[in-house]
Amino acid sequence: MAALAAAGALIVGGGAAAAVGSGNADPLLPVPAPVVGTTYVLPDLAPFARTAESGTSEVSDAFEPPAPVGGGEAALRLQTPGETDKAAIRTTEDAGTSLAEWTSSAYWAYQGAAGNPIQFPSMQLEIDFDPADPAVGFSTLTYEPVYNPTASSAPDQWNRYQAGAGNWCSTRAIPGVIEESERRCNATKPLAAFVTAQPDIEVTALIINQGTSNPGLDAGVDLVSTPSTTYDFELVEPEIPGTDPCEEPTVPTVPTVPTVPTVPSGGHENEGDEQGGHEQGGHEQGGHEQNGNEGHEQPDNGGHEQPDNGGEQQPDNGGHEPPQCS
Repeated sequence: MAALAAAGALIVGGGAAAAVGSGNADPLLPVPAPVVGTTYVLPDLAPFARTAESGTSEVSDAFEPPAPVGGGEAALRLQTPGETDKAAIRTTEDAGTSLAEWTSSAYWAYQGAAGNPIQFPSMQLEIDFDPADPAVGFSTLTYEPVYNPTASSAPDQWNRYQAGAGNWCSTRAIPGVIEESERRCNATKPLAAFVTAQPDIEVTALIINQGTSNPGLDAGVDLVSTPSTTYDFELVEPEIPGTDPCEEPTVPTVPTVPTVPTVPSGGHENEGDEQGGHEQGGHEQGGHEQNGNEGHEQPDNGGHEQPDNGGEQQPDNGGHEPPQCS
């Protein structure tokens, strides 16, 4: 039996196009800005916490491509160099949800190197199948691609695993669904079977796990979908366009003024606008231009012209002057 990878799991622009493994859903589209319903997990890994330190768990852009399509520019990188090394992160954000709500859960995974080519990171759910009795009911359910025959195990590409629709194993016996001889992946069952056997079963934590017995496994995980959100691992949180005070504003295009056709002599050119209208008897001679400093022409220091240090002119470091931008 293949070694178990568990010991017990609203965008900066989209990454380069990624190959998609067989049995996966359609690839997600690239996104240029934050996506509603997405939680961005930065290098501090919040809201996750490391639960294993012998291996490495970090946000990285080391893979090629660095994330699945629609997953931005980075992913969670898990490394277990030795046989007993383990890398895992855990969150309780969805604690108290019904296991039935996890049937649409999914994640993407990438295998960059592996001592055993069939191994990938797993998704794990800590559960309580008997919430009414605090003394019993704890177990850990594990989805692992190797125990799901239609899941892709292609290396050097991002594969999407629809874990909620797949088969899971349990670390402990669960009445009505997992017997003592079936635990620890001696048998796998769909989530629906666990819910049918124990309708009150609750999820208490989510773990992304790369367990022991995976020497040399260098793998990535991204876009982990739960009942409440999708976790996108990024080095920098995407910004909403237009919120950067140093961003140059977009100037709308001014439409081209149409060319005025030339009027033949005897028409408007000599008797209309030019002689008796705007040029001689209108604005040019008797109107705005020939009145010296009167009318609408701006005086040197009066009217609406801004004084050196008064009026509405902005001071060097006050008022509405924008911040210094490099």
